[in-house]
Amino acid sequence: MKFHKRINPDVIAVAGTWDPLLPRHIALFKNLLRHAHKKGLNPYVFMFYPTPANYLHQNHYKDYFDLEARIAIFKRLGINNIIVLDFNQEDLRRGTGEFFDELAKNTGITIAEFWVGENQSLGIAPQGLLSIGPECATRKIKLRTLKNSFLVNLDKDAVYRNFNQGNFEATAAIIGYFPTYKLKDDLQVNMHDGVYAAKLRVNPFESHGELTVTITIMNGHADSVERPAGFDWLILSGRIEQT
Repeated sequence: MKFHKRINPDVIAVAGTWDPLLPRHIALFKNLLRHAHKKGLNPYVFMFYPTPANYLHQNHYKDYFDLEARIAIFKRLGINNIIVLDFNQEDLRRGTGEFFDELAKNTGITIAEFWVGENQSLGIAPQGLLSIGPECATRKIKLRTLKNSFLVNLDKDAVYRNFNQGNFEATAAIIGYFPTYKLKDDLQVNMHDGVYAAKLRVNPFESHGELTVTITIMNGHADSVERPAGFDWLILSGRIEQT
């Protein structure tokens, strides 16, 4: 008996950090899936993690959704092809061409169509911004530039303002979700120091059976909290006290 694995080699992709994951992003992903189905392309989402800007701003940007939460949301939207680019400070100095070369080397996929925001860069701007078009042309990648990035930035500004203040009711009203993290053994959480009202859940998107807790986050780690097996998702409802 022989099994032949056949994967559509014609990939359409979009790249970003996707945090916070905004309604405009979700609309983009749905459009990507529709377009991929119409054109017979295999849809991929590339995600840079951790947020590259943190290497320039001393970890100023905290996670609204951690890596596992972002992946869970993608899958909830029907996006199963997710490539996480484990980003480090050295990668900031890489050019767009290196990004495409490393991607092909490590994944074996070839991009047929690539969607980018009008102000998006791969590598340090402006070189990373200006080189996307020529590098795509060299590799015969169809480039689609997404407009109205300023609207995304306005949404982000509103979310970050309330997020940094611990006003998660306001952020959830925009995003649809409260800050969400998968609790690991080391209880590492990239979040502002403080005391938080929180929920523990088995499924990040289902409140049935959730447990209400108060949790302290200090220096990027949550304090130990008693939780039954399987309650591995931490949902922050709001900040009680800033420490």
